[in-house]
Amino acid sequence: MKRILLALNHGYLFFGTTLYVGVLWALHFFWFPSWQHLAVDNYYDQFIPQTSTATRFFTIVVPLMILTGAIMVWQEWSTRFRWYPIAALACLGTATIVGTLRIIPVNKILAGHITDQEQLTALLRRWMSLNDIRWVLLTLMWLVLMTYFFRRGDTLDAIGEGRK
Repeated sequence: MKRILLALNHGYLFFGTTLYVGVLWALHFFWFPSWQHLAVDNYYDQFIPQTSTATRFFTIVVPLMILTGAIMVWQEWSTRFRWYPIAALACLGTATIVGTLRIIPVNKILAGHITDQEQLTALLRRWMSLNDIRWVLLTLMWLVLMTYFFRRGDTLDAIGEGRK
C-alpha cells in the first residue's frame, strides 16, 4: 500500500510539473508572443480573464505539488536520490516566490484597467520577463524529475521491453 501511495504522490508531482511547465511553454510560444501589440483598449479582455483563471487554478495545484515534493524528499532522504526532489522543490519554490511576490502584483495593476499605453507596455514587458524566469525554472524542474524517474526506476528497461 505504501508503494502505491508513493507512486500516486510522485505521479501527482510530475503531473503538476508537466501541467505547469506546459502552460508556461504555451504562454511563451503561442498565447502571448504578440503582447507588444496589446493596447489599452484591448488588453483587458485578451489578458485578465486568462491570467486570473490560471492564478486561481495554480493556487490549488502548487501547494499540493509542494506537499508531494516534501513527501518525496522525506521518502528519499537517506538515499542518493534525495537531491532530485530537493532540486525540484527549489525550482518550484523559487517560481512560486517570483509568481507571488512579483507577478501577482503586476496582475493586480493590470486588472485595474490601465489607460496609459506606456505603463501598459512596461507592465506587460515586466510580466513576460518574470514569466520567462518561471518558464526556465519549471523546465528545469521537469528535467530534474524526469531524470529522477529514469535513474530511480526501470523506465528505460520498460521502454526497451515495448520494442521486443
